[in-house]
Amino acid sequence: MLRAVAALAVVVHHTLEQSNGAVHRFSPDWLTISGASGVDIFFVLSGFIMLHVSFRGTDAPPTPGAFLLRRATRIYPFYWLCCLGVLTISAMGFLATHHFPASRVVAALLLLPGDTILGVSWTLVYEVYFYLLFAATLKARSATVSVLATTAAILALQVAGALLPASDTASFLTSPLPLEFCFGLVLAYAHAAWSRRNRSWPVPPILALALMGLMAAAPLFIVHDGTAGLPALPRVFAWGIPATLVVASALSIGAPRGAIARLLVLLGDASYALYLTHVFVMMGYGRVMKIEAFRHLPQQGFVVLIVLLCLAVGLVAHLVLEKPLLAVVRHVTRHQPRRAAPIDQPA
Repeated sequence: MLRAVAALAVVVHHTLEQSNGAVHRFSPDWLTISGASGVDIFFVLSGFIMLHVSFRGTDAPPTPGAFLLRRATRIYPFYWLCCLGVLTISAMGFLATHHFPASRVVAALLLLPGDTILGVSWTLVYEVYFYLLFAATLKARSATVSVLATTAAILALQVAGALLPASDTASFLTSPLPLEFCFGLVLAYAHAAWSRRNRSWPVPPILALALMGLMAAAPLFIVHDGTAGLPALPRVFAWGIPATLVVASALSIGAPRGAIARLLVLLGDASYALYLTHVFVMMGYGRVMKIEAFRHLPQQGFVVLIVLLCLAVGLVAHLVLEKPLLAVVRHVTRHQPRRAAPIDQPA
């Protein structure tokens, strides 16, 4: 369910950004920015999930190759499909201010640092970076080593990036945002250790609501430029650490029940499709916003409609495109060995 909340926060963030193109703005900057914190929840969740699924019970962790193959099949196929959509729209002349030379397209398709085709894919670049570093630690077959080595590698590469000439790569390496994946790793490690002692998790679910309120209010107290988000280092403290506690508090929530809970689970499953496809809805909203008569209209109702449209498009894309595509790709790659030999005890 937390994936659904994070994805929805990002959708609302971008919708409010577009609504600010109207003559009569209704969303203050702090509120517009706050939804960007959904990305930080995603980063922490990713770190948590990767350690949790890689070190379960007495099963050995996946081999580095198997881990990367599974992550690649999860991320790239649907992402490439969405990139194809953007390139098609560009070829039709609807993105006149955007240029996609071959070098940019190749780098974007591989999720290398630098210019993107799909605006939100900058977060996927960080995901791939984390996956590569984490995968390298799986050879040790120890959760302790994976947590420590991944964190050490990210810190070391930040130092190395600071020594490089100014470039996209240097800027990428020196960013503190990858530390949020490490927060998730540490949380997963602590949760596993706590669970082995058969103790109830001490972080109450109600804390999540208070922390989300704190994250939403953070832009009121932190100097920022524009509405894209907070500066990287303050962001880690104002959003990354609270996001870690939000995930921690969500661990105390039992299995969801009822129709609304099932819908949230479905939205969580569709969160990746929602995250990528809402970009196309934003393109449409931005284009309509250029119509002078529309710009003079109150946007509150349109914001609600746009968010609902994003949810509908994301769900349809998940059920009709993403799930079948993933099933085909996983079928093709299913014969690859997934795990190393069993181990006696989890490290």
